[in-house]
Amino acid sequence: MSSVPSLVWSSRENIRAQLLSLLETVPLESVDLRVRVVRLLGVFGGPELTPLLLERFFDEREGLSTRNKALEVLVKQGAPLSGPDLTRISEVPPLICPCCCPSTEALLTLARTEDAWDAAEAVLLKCSPQLRAHVLASTERTRFSPRLVEWLYSRWFLYDRHPLAEGDAWDRRANLRVAVAHRERPEARRLLDAWARDAAAEVLKSQLQQSINVLLLLPLPDLLAAVGPEALLRLLHRIVRAESVAQTVPYGLQQSPPGSARALELLVEWREARPLLRSFLCDFDIPDGVRRLLLHHLVDHDPAMAVRWALAAMRYPDNAALVRFVLQGAARQPAPGDRPLFLAALQGEDAEGQGFALEGLFALGESGAGWCDRLTSLVHSSDEPVRLRAAACLVREGQREWLPMLRQAALEAPEQGLRAEAVRWLGQVDAEASRPMLKQVLSEVATSSHPNHASGADEAARALSRQGTAENLSALLDAALRGCCSPSIDRELEDHLARQEGRLAKGVLPPGSR
Repeated sequence: MSSVPSLVWSSRENIRAQLLSLLETVPLESVDLRVRVVRLLGVFGGPELTPLLLERFFDEREGLSTRNKALEVLVKQGAPLSGPDLTRISEVPPLICPCCCPSTEALLTLARTEDAWDAAEAVLLKCSPQLRAHVLASTERTRFSPRLVEWLYSRWFLYDRHPLAEGDAWDRRANLRVAVAHRERPEARRLLDAWARDAAAEVLKSQLQQSINVLLLLPLPDLLAAVGPEALLRLLHRIVRAESVAQTVPYGLQQSPPGSARALELLVEWREARPLLRSFLCDFDIPDGVRRLLLHHLVDHDPAMAVRWALAAMRYPDNAALVRFVLQGAARQPAPGDRPLFLAALQGEDAEGQGFALEGLFALGESGAGWCDRLTSLVHSSDEPVRLRAAACLVREGQREWLPMLRQAALEAPEQGLRAEAVRWLGQVDAEASRPMLKQVLSEVATSSHPNHASGADEAARALSRQGTAENLSALLDAALRGCCSPSIDRELEDHLARQEGRLAKGVLPPGSR
């Protein structure tokens, strides 16, 4: 790895030229390095790389991972493909695990010309009705050409829906998903209404199993129209109670009821179900696993309600694990309304909860004498992550005598997770002065025979990224090339490049920002 040349941050064209030169010189046997070069070409390249990427994909001398990465980048860049190229790609079997390859629907988004549409239709004709239905149902979230959507829909309505209707439960659900995705079309709406009526009639007669799964696939307005609010509340109550039994009975002897995952989502999504939701969250007869799933959806849909629940639930020790779960979610994206929960957790005795509270209050800019007094106490905690976070908070308050604790942990902590934690906080409170140490962390991981994401590489790279200087971005490029930080770094490189080119950068703050 030490022989890999360094990259220099400059313009898109210059970085792309450096990567292309490197791809020409790296031997085919160095699969990992070639994969990383191709991945970075996906950041700094564009439609002009389509011939090169196709060449790499079709070249059987290339490693399978390199070929698959070339196809991924091709799909990501979104340049239209010709009909012959689309046909050739479809004839190549999955190079690695199918779940790690670009999907059929992703590939078909590149069909945007007459010959490519013809090729796409020919490819889809060779697929099963199930796969065609899956592609058609994905058109809500995937951008296909209108002609291809019309062809798929006509094929489904005239032909594919009939064998699917006679198939197993999964086939019938495939039909329903298509009808839901295209419910603005009169034919699909009529089918959807008829299927909903049939499923609702079976469910209301307690003929559950498949009918519940079908019914709960409906959008909430259609579901309410089919069964009515009171019947839906009773159904959700019954499903949650059955799921509670399934999670309580040992050894998986009791299976989860049909529709349980969607039922838990609906309890949060449907505002009229909030009283029932609150009763389940406060019921100690409901297992923590079920309540945690409810809180997971609640943190996503209504974080303020989750925080209010956690603040009240802290009074009961049996809720400790669930309160920590809410604290963790709140600490990721703290809001001013979360402050009372953080302050309460900070005064508590649960070290993990204190750690999340420190993170949240740091992000909210907490300050004052009481804050510093509590930090001075926590910096002597028996819990190492709490000590590190308290030290970082004190450094931001001007008490720089705690920096050596963070720097020592970043380089010498016995556990990789603790080293990563220390590096992350140094990047928050002392990135400029600690730049040599951050680069040292990256270089040490880069020369290791077993690079590990938990060793602080990602955290050091992000700290350098926030500063945004050309020198630091060059170090970030080298880190990405040497494989010592995760592909999420690619997004930061993309955003820096976008800002440099005067385009909107999504995820990176201006240099020097926290």
